[in-house]
Amino acid sequence: MSDTIKTPEQEAPKVNPVEAMKTLAHNYQVPMSDGTIQQIAESAKDSNVLPAFEEHMKTSAQGLYPTFAKQIAAGIPTALLLDPYRQVAKRVLGEQFEPDFVGNTVHAKALHGGMDPATGRPAPMGLDQWTEHLKTHPSFGWANTENGMAARNDVLRTIHEAFTNGGMQ
Repeated sequence: MSDTIKTPEQEAPKVNPVEAMKTLAHNYQVPMSDGTIQQIAESAKDSNVLPAFEEHMKTSAQGLYPTFAKQIAAGIPTALLLDPYRQVAKRVLGEQFEPDFVGNTVHAKALHGGMDPATGRPAPMGLDQWTEHLKTHPSFGWANTENGMAARNDVLRTIHEAFTNGGMQ
């Protein structure tokens, strides 16, 4: 054991700026290549690069996700705002499904496919509308999921029962 007293700078773990920037880009759901992040980190000679980069991510996210701009400006990362949509998608399509709100326009519809009744402007879909979108848009393939096949079997069973027990002779 050493009796040497360490300064706060010595005790604080070193932050890897590249990893911190990747995390910020992910948290704000701003597409950014590893090469660009590496370049920014290498060119930064200043310890204020991370706060400045976070502000850049917030500003970029507000432009990418205008329906969430107020929440993002208040400091709520986009990934947290999108998590309810992610969780509903996993519940409907299976735990393995991961929506791509950045690169897939069908998935991104969750963010602007609704309408604000007060203004008539695009708004995020309600979670019930998002659920319906997941089940009806063919690109999601809901009909081929376990839940989709169970729903189809329920409908077929109901129809069969109606014909066999309902007097359809």
